[in-house]
Amino acid sequence: MNLPTIIIGILVAAVFIAVAARCVYNWKQGKGGCSCGCGGCPHSGFCHPGKKAGNK
Repeated sequence: MNLPTIIIGILVAAVFIAVAARCVYNWKQGKGGCSCGCGGCPHSGFCHPGKKAGNK
């Protein structure tokens, strides 16, 4: 492999890691992934196990 291929691979990996880290950070802060609330979400019990569905 040549240097430009390695640099592009590192950049793509860095972007992927940054997006994944942001998702984990938002999840730990109690923020949802879709930004539309938990009222109609069938998975609200998974994201917020101690809370009633619809209350964020």
